[in-house]
Amino acid sequence: MKLSQTLVLAAVLATTIAWQPAQAQHDMSHMPPAQPALPLGIPLSRLGSGTSWIPDASPMRGGHFTVGDWSLMLHGAVYGQYDHQNGFRHESQRGVIDWEMLMAMHSLAGGLFRVNVMTSFEPLFLGPTGYPQLLQTGGTYQNARLVNHQHPHDLVSELAAVYDHSLTGGVAASLYAGIVGEPALGPVSYMHRPSAEADPFAPLGHHWQDASHESFGVITLGLYSRVAKLEGSVFNAREPDWYHYNLDYTGARLDSYSGRVTVMPTVGLSLSAWAGYLMAHDRLETPIGMQRYGFSILSENQIGGRLWSSAAIWGVNIHHHGSREHNHDPTATNVKFYHVSASALLETTVAVTKRTELYGRLEQVSKSGDELGFQGGDLTQLFTIRSLSLAATRDFVSVGWAAIGLGLRGSVNFLPETLRLTYQGTTTSGYAAFVRVR
Repeated sequence: MKLSQTLVLAAVLATTIAWQPAQAQHDMSHMPPAQPALPLGIPLSRLGSGTSWIPDASPMRGGHFTVGDWSLMLHGAVYGQYDHQNGFRHESQRGVIDWEMLMAMHSLAGGLFRVNVMTSFEPLFLGPTGYPQLLQTGGTYQNARLVNHQHPHDLVSELAAVYDHSLTGGVAASLYAGIVGEPALGPVSYMHRPSAEADPFAPLGHHWQDASHESFGVITLGLYSRVAKLEGSVFNAREPDWYHYNLDYTGARLDSYSGRVTVMPTVGLSLSAWAGYLMAHDRLETPIGMQRYGFSILSENQIGGRLWSSAAIWGVNIHHHGSREHNHDPTATNVKFYHVSASALLETTVAVTKRTELYGRLEQVSKSGDELGFQGGDLTQLFTIRSLSLAATRDFVSVGWAAIGLGLRGSVNFLPETLRLTYQGTTTSGYAAFVRVR
């Protein structure tokens, strides 16, 4: 299936909206009565990345503006940081990690029409290889694996339109079309998870969980009630190349598909499970498919009146590598071969005071020799990596709806004995100091 005219229409709608700031509000989850609302009385605070849902009790920080009949929301974060990674490379960098998102809403034909635009200037600030992060994998640079670096996000990370409309008193439907967008595959992307908002770094299992949030061509159809949502997507799974300033449609086809179910048993809990088939996602391999499965549990609680956001995420990739003839049975047909790798993550952010947050992330992921950049041997051999990260941030200045603060982050990685020679030990560490504006 080729990219449809629906995606082009979404881009036109997204880029022709003009807006001017009006009065700002600190909490976007409490909208004025005159503003548009989601069907079935669902609060806007439920909206995560793409079409995903987060707990209703989650905070939504940012600015709210009105322009005529349009309601606009602007939120995001900028981290100016010093990043140092120990280990065999001892790499350091001064750089900027950022994302900005604008959502425009308008009532339309008894439903709600939305346009999402998300940008990141990381390619400009960090260059094509992103920021140092030991044992991070995913992405390419000059036709080679990008290893021990987190790739920068594209300049245009989302450009999508969404329409929600009630079908009955208890059921509604949604249509999401993105020139760049996120299919119904994976958890809420880490930049938008309340449990991860104190940490600018990507999880080491990012490409087992939410890496498809920058897909160049997505169409998602959803059916939902107040407590459950069922979604299906067709999308282009081909990952962008190392030039991050354009809309990368090289070889693009809507030939990948996924499904996700989300249940909201309480205002403080969101449960999701997903399955998908990604065709030709890897630019360095012969075009072939990969399966991805997973689930997530997102929770929002309070401790002494302070927010406590947590997430548990599991994701698995089944990597297919083509087929081999069965040498022991000449009558057998070609037999496919593949390898399976999984990741697990626990993370939490606690608001110790109104201005201070503490954050922790614990994860385990199995990465192949190919993903770690090896050039020989069995490239499908898996190496289990464990990592612990801790961070603290404190806001010192508030200007309108923006807050400026300082943060510190430290991480320790635990490697198997089989990686001792490669990484000159079985433990590595890193730290970062940053100024955050959000």
